[in-house]
Formats: sequence, structure tokens, C-alpha cells
Amino acid sequence: MEHQERLNDVQVRIFRINEKVEQIKLELNWNQEELEQWAITGKQKEEDNVTLQKYKKEDDAKMRELGLQIEKLTIEVSRKQGELEKEITETQAAQIELDKTAE
Repeated sequence: MEHQERLNDVQVRIFRINEKVEQIKLELNWNQEELEQWAITGKQKEEDNVTLQKYKKEDDAKMRELGLQIEKLTIEVSRKQGELEKEITETQAAQIELDKTAE
């Protein structure tokens, strides 16, 4: 009888240990799935960062191009304003001459 009780105790302990092992396996499997999801998310973020860097580089190049264009147009505006002022002065001088001639 004593051997039977010991055998039953051992079988119960083995059963409980097997349950714990199964629980640990489930947790490990869940942790593995979670790690895989983190890896996928990390890879996606890395790809997103590469894409953002690409767009930033393109935007920076476009900004430099637009800056140069603004400089050129500013110079052109100044030149045109100078021409306009010269035309205004010449027109006023011609008007004064016409006024004097008319008198």
C-alpha cells in the first residue's frame, strides 16, 4: 500500500510538472509571437525612416532649388525696378520738355 501511495504521489507530481511545462511552453510561444510582431514593427519603422530620409533629401534639394530661383527673381525684380525708374525719369523729362515747348 505504501508503494502505491508513493507511486500516486509521484504520478500527481509528474502531472503537475507536466502542466507547468505546458504552461511555460504556451508562454514561450506567446513571447515568441510577440517578439516576431516587434521585429515586424521594427522593420516597418526602419523602412518608414528610410522613406522619410529619402523625402527629406528630395525636399532639401527642392528648397535649395527654390532658394536659388528666389535669388534670381529678386535680382531680376531689382533690375526691372531700375529700368522702370529710368523710364519714369525719362518720361517726366520728356513731359517737362513738352510742357515748355507748349508754352
